[in-house]
Amino acid sequence: MRFVYSSDGELVSDEIVYYPDENVKLNLISYYPYRAEGVKIGESTMQVETEADQSVPANLSQSDFLLAVHKAVEPAEAPVPLIYDHKFFRLRVSIKPEEGEDIGVLLQSDPKLSVSGFYRKAVYDLQKDCYSSYSAEQEMTAAGKWEIKDGCLVGKEFILIPQKTQEDHQYLTLNVDGKDYISRLSSLLDIKSGKQREVQISFASAEDVLLNHLNGEIRDWEDGGKEDIASDLMHNYIDISELSFEESDVYKVLSRGKQVAEICKEYLVARDEFASQAIVAYPVKEGRTDLSGGKVLRCLGNKENIHGGSVSWDIDNNSLTYFPGKFAERNYLFVLADGTIALSLSKSDKPLPVIAVSDVIRDVRGSVIHSYPIVKIGTQYWMRNNLEASLYSDGTEINELDTIAEGNAGCLLSSEKTYFYTMGAVNSHKLLPSGWQIPGWKDWELLKTYLKNDASVLKSGNWLPIKEGETVFQPNNLSGFNASPSGMAWRKIQKEYDGKYAAYWTMDEKGTAVDAQILLLRTDKNEMDRGKAAADKACSVRCIRK
Repeated sequence: MRFVYSSDGELVSDEIVYYPDENVKLNLISYYPYRAEGVKIGESTMQVETEADQSVPANLSQSDFLLAVHKAVEPAEAPVPLIYDHKFFRLRVSIKPEEGEDIGVLLQSDPKLSVSGFYRKAVYDLQKDCYSSYSAEQEMTAAGKWEIKDGCLVGKEFILIPQKTQEDHQYLTLNVDGKDYISRLSSLLDIKSGKQREVQISFASAEDVLLNHLNGEIRDWEDGGKEDIASDLMHNYIDISELSFEESDVYKVLSRGKQVAEICKEYLVARDEFASQAIVAYPVKEGRTDLSGGKVLRCLGNKENIHGGSVSWDIDNNSLTYFPGKFAERNYLFVLADGTIALSLSKSDKPLPVIAVSDVIRDVRGSVIHSYPIVKIGTQYWMRNNLEASLYSDGTEINELDTIAEGNAGCLLSSEKTYFYTMGAVNSHKLLPSGWQIPGWKDWELLKTYLKNDASVLKSGNWLPIKEGETVFQPNNLSGFNASPSGMAWRKIQKEYDGKYAAYWTMDEKGTAVDAQILLLRTDKNEMDRGKAAADKACSVRCIRK
């Protein structure tokens, strides 16, 4: 039921509700803001969210999720005391001008502040006190108004849903006089219910530098401690030497929250026998990567002046047309106002302010957010690691099995924490991240043809001979596919398969069920092979983008 404040400052319900029995004690749960749909009878979960534009006072108020619980309430006419706790997280931001900066001028410029990379919506469980089913990742505008206090600009803040942060994914954007600065938030930032942190930005416009520190502050929110974070300036270029490709082999290039380009570390294989790992940039138009207009910034490991070339892909055939360049390695990438990728500038060019962030799969299952790296191979985008899900996509638990009986749906977990999924789990159609699928034979054949059936470029790790003295084809993982010899399970975990095989489920032609064959990589073969699928086997799952 809904409660409103009375003129006496008390919360009064819209209607009178009587106890079922005067001897019965009930638990009273109250939350803000009011939701007409509330919590359904027999359930304990509800949808919660923050607003994207928190600069509007009403939106900020609606973003502050409060919860009060009073247990064992007895029938009485006296008001029931309720103490509301903040269930979201508050991130406060201040700006400290460096020497030579005029804080009055800075205040007059009214710097614009936003944060990116956080989910705005989730499902909250009143009984378990946890969040799940995160959604609506969106840029948010800060609440509040700048004012001068103790030599700093203070007064801006965000309210965020508690969630796991990820390195190189969440960041603040500060716009001062039309110039954007960014501050990347650490993966160690502990975003928990009822806590707050303060980010202090040391601002020096002449040096184009931002320095940030997080400080706990106790007010009406719980102290969140102290933690340092890194910072960057949003330039009008991307410095390729600063990209590690550790979190993913694909980067998104953003300008004011919109993706304008994509940078890939990929393995180029052309028809004319050219083959090289390279760093390639592609324009992104209306949310789609334009694979016909790639610019090669670097052919890795090559010191000759062949860099700066171009690539164009035939999507239907997964084939490459490569035009070599005539330059030394290129370090800088520019995106012009019309969306064109440029490796150098003329005086008339107008490059956009840009930032590069790792492109990863953010797989939300229940209260768990798992990130998977992505690798581009030809025109295909693959998960760089095998699936590691202990929950189905609807948040229900995947049964962990010791042995496999026909029809069992679940997974087996090896001592090395490798996940092997049964045929029943795959056929449940609840196993995969949104937007991704298990490959069919057409997908594998396109990959096989592009790589000229050279399995060594797919393999990584330490491969062992199947029998002592037999040939071992050594891996080089040039494609970045990262197929380690994790083995498979047949009725149970089979130790003798470790280090010798990598086995992947494959879908049938209709894509509705597991095929009669699996994709198999073996120590003693330097090609992509096939094996027999069976209901008492469990294999790895590797996903390809739809």
